[in-house]
Amino acid sequence: MNSPTLAHSIRALIAEDEAILRKELVAALAMLWPDLEIVAEVSDGQNAVAKLNELRPEIAFLDVRMPGLSGIDVARLATHRCHIVFITAYNDHAIAAFDHGAVDYLLKPLDLARLALTIQRLKQRLHQQPADMSSLSVPAKSEALRWIQASSGNQLRFVNVDDVQCFHADAKYTKLITTRFEALIRTPIKDLLKQLDLEKFWQISRSAIVNVSAIDTVQRIDNGLALRLQNRAEWLNVSQPYQHQFRQM
Repeated sequence: MNSPTLAHSIRALIAEDEAILRKELVAALAMLWPDLEIVAEVSDGQNAVAKLNELRPEIAFLDVRMPGLSGIDVARLATHRCHIVFITAYNDHAIAAFDHGAVDYLLKPLDLARLALTIQRLKQRLHQQPADMSSLSVPAKSEALRWIQASSGNQLRFVNVDDVQCFHADAKYTKLITTRFEALIRTPIKDLLKQLDLEKFWQISRSAIVNVSAIDTVQRIDNGLALRLQNRAEWLNVSQPYQHQFRQM
């Protein structure tokens, strides 16, 4: 790849199968890096490869998990041709990619401060040859948490994680809610999220994680989203950064 010059605008491709997140990233890049030209927005790996071959952008933002070819597959095919930033919900994918030469990674949901740091790293790397990503592979997922120890009154319970409907931050504790009882654990939401199967449990706000199989109803309320769990009357608000998860429901 030729080194970019001041007379040549930097071009980027975005490959992300979640349309809402893709639009958020485009808008955020326009705000934080207005000179960056987004030359293509695609939703799957095959189109990402086609646009990389056709347009030859200097940067590619790639979702790790996409239909067809994954972001990992696309990155391997783009070795030495463009600088890679991965978009992922899984820290293990991101760390492995970073170790193999990706400029950076963005964790879902999108964080503007983190994106600003990514842009800074990209600008520092643009005059270097893109990394060799040909040996990159998806690491095996560590086994998700299956049982959790919780306090309920003066009792100590061992709870099957699949029985949990919701985890909710409660002062310095986290409340664990099942259909039969509520209990407390000391693990903060942000640490608990790293231990759960993220295909089964979705974060819906900074203070709540829900079991997807326990969701009874999702509805729009005042341009936002709220959900109700099975056998529970209250509605839980879904914060805007987490709403993209519900487009498939």
